[in-house]
Amino acid sequence: MFDTFQSHFKVKWRQYLAASLASYGSLCTGMSMGWTSPVLPQLHSNSPLPREPTLQEESWIASLLVLGGLLGPLITVPLSRHIGRRWIIMGSNIPLLLGWLLAGVTTNLETLYVARIMWGCATGMQFATVPIYIGEIAEDKIRGALSAFFLLFINIGFLLAYAIGPFTTYWGLTATGGILSLFYIPFTWFIPETPFYLVYKGNIEGASTVLQSLRGTTKEGVQAELEGLQAIVTREFKEEPKIRDLWATRGNVKALGICVFLAMLLQLSGIDVLLFYMEELLSKVGTTLSPSDGTIIMGVVQVVTSCVTPLVVDRLGRKLLMWTTSLGLTIFLTLIGVYALIDSYFKVDVSSVAFLPLLCLIVYMVLFTLGVGPVPWILVAEMFPVKTKCLASGICSFMCWLAGFVWTRFFRDVAASYGIYTAFWILAVCCGIGFIFSATLLPETKGKTFDEIQDMLNNRTPEAKPAEV
Repeated sequence: MFDTFQSHFKVKWRQYLAASLASYGSLCTGMSMGWTSPVLPQLHSNSPLPREPTLQEESWIASLLVLGGLLGPLITVPLSRHIGRRWIIMGSNIPLLLGWLLAGVTTNLETLYVARIMWGCATGMQFATVPIYIGEIAEDKIRGALSAFFLLFINIGFLLAYAIGPFTTYWGLTATGGILSLFYIPFTWFIPETPFYLVYKGNIEGASTVLQSLRGTTKEGVQAELEGLQAIVTREFKEEPKIRDLWATRGNVKALGICVFLAMLLQLSGIDVLLFYMEELLSKVGTTLSPSDGTIIMGVVQVVTSCVTPLVVDRLGRKLLMWTTSLGLTIFLTLIGVYALIDSYFKVDVSSVAFLPLLCLIVYMVLFTLGVGPVPWILVAEMFPVKTKCLASGICSFMCWLAGFVWTRFFRDVAASYGIYTAFWILAVCCGIGFIFSATLLPETKGKTFDEIQDMLNNRTPEAKPAEV
């Protein structure tokens, strides 16, 4: 068994390394997303701002990153066909570094708002590009595992923000994020362009060289895969991609509906709300553990679970992970809402079960990291024909960030007007809808090639032609 694992690692390690380097930027953006949890309380004491921000201003500080995420797809979709995936991944560091710089020198809210938008822009660019990049460099059998690296690195970034923030100043956390981002370009400089994009640009020899390096084999060993890429490009790119290609076949319409819904579910499950306001929520739901310790525990849980995700996503499949984790989120979000109702509304003594909110949030984070978090982006990289993949990814990313902005902006308003328990129950209802959808309508793509997935979505045999809408 050990010999088999050793031989597997010797062949596959280059793909794991490329996926890790491409995902490094998500560590930096994960820090920028988790930055609000320890920083918002600090803005009321040792702060660069001339006055304490109001509740509404704090909501804008948190939600503007998500609004900035809408800019990412608007940048990546037009550029993806012209400069490639590698340069977009590297270029996302520009708004990222600019955001850290502005946050470090800010003396007013307006500058801090712009910094958050810059971080969001970088995050949106990565969400729209990195999953596609990983999907195009990975072999079919390990595509799901490699795609899970993206979420793993995001969660490491959250953990760093949670672990460093409570024990340093505003400037200390911001400087740490900026320093880590400085390593972004040196690391991503070593990732290759995807073989598919090189074939699309007519660089067949370059694509062959990259495939040989990624697969750890000879030119003859990658010839069949290279010829398959050439056939796909010849078939799919007889004409330049157009937006109407997204509804040119039943399979495309089905894929777009599935991926847009799941990308929005990712946000409507409340993940950004929990991550941005973690310390505040832990104090509101009545847990006896200190908010800073609770956030560190949550960050550790995220990272540990993210390490497990690559091991199970290609074994259990996308469909099973989605419906089981959606069901679990529904149950545990409902329990948190019930606890908060009893504690804050009915004023019942719940000290004997004060551990329950943190326990439910830990289980929530485990379930989200195993299924609802990574699976939508894996499916975005798998379910679309190569001709429409970049455009579809941009649309899914845009809708994801739009849903996230609306919810992170108004979550506090809902909690203040109708109770924190109502806000959690709304999240539970969203996850319940996700459970029904995943259990009934979501197809399984585990282990299938891109062509097999298209055949399945279009309800055709491999020999049949695409059915036009």
